[in-house]
Amino acid sequence: MSKLRLPLPEHAYRFDLLLAFVRRIAYPARMLAQGDLLWRYTCGRLISYQAADDTIVARGKWTSAEQAAIAQQSRDLLGLDRDLSPFYEFAADRARLWSVIEPLVGLPLFSTETVFEALITLIIEQHISWKSALRAQQTLLGLFHGGSCVAGRRVYDFPSPARLASASPAELKALKITDRRSAMLIDIAGQVHCDELDLEGIRALDDKDVSEGLLRIKGVGAWTAGNVIGRAFGRYPYLASNDVALQSAVLEYFCDGAGVKSAALVQEVLGAYGCYAGLAGHFTLLRWVLDRYPAQITNSS
Repeated sequence: MSKLRLPLPEHAYRFDLLLAFVRRIAYPARMLAQGDLLWRYTCGRLISYQAADDTIVARGKWTSAEQAAIAQQSRDLLGLDRDLSPFYEFAADRARLWSVIEPLVGLPLFSTETVFEALITLIIEQHISWKSALRAQQTLLGLFHGGSCVAGRRVYDFPSPARLASASPAELKALKITDRRSAMLIDIAGQVHCDELDLEGIRALDDKDVSEGLLRIKGVGAWTAGNVIGRAFGRYPYLASNDVALQSAVLEYFCDGAGVKSAALVQEVLGAYGCYAGLAGHFTLLRWVLDRYPAQITNSS
């Protein structure tokens, strides 16, 4: 068993809040909370993460040659280097926003391992409930990876573009999403596998160019493009005003439940926060998940 220590940042960072969020995932696929441990595949290795003093301790099986890559990828996946202090200071001066954000101070902006993973998972989430999307994502990963059993549940690695591209529409019927969306998954995976679509290459672009590039992909709209930036890079430059869950959350937290939820309402309320509108929207959704979804019980570590 290998072990490495990832120093905690000086800015606000709460691993316990990350665990609290993961426990709300009814159908865990990529991340699983067990007691005070977070399990996930990183660089193809099953790794557990645990807060200890001023570090996050990672444990798993890897070679000395792999350790540097695992350390860097782990810091990125866990959002250790994303300092939100300016956003917290901004929110603290706005009473209504702060009432939503304050309990979440330190919740990290975690991310996916690849842009491909972010895009595929978000296509699955288009126009269906979060719980249904989580179930479909778990099914997808289970089709292509045996996974590992932790506390009676399974955690999986994400399929490669080559593996997903080789899937048949019949195989993806188990996801219970539309045939059109299943075809999109296979088509995008094929484009990435054949180097017709360079998703990782967009990391070097600014957010506007990333968004424009993603919008050129058939079936990708503004909601998906904006959330890919957030999920893959931990940045939220755009406000997802057409997200129905966010509309409900804004009505609840900012309007005391009075009125009618709408994209226009989200834009009116959160758009007023300017460059922080997207981040305010993201944290409002995180608060909604923590408040509305029950924690899944697992065995203690």
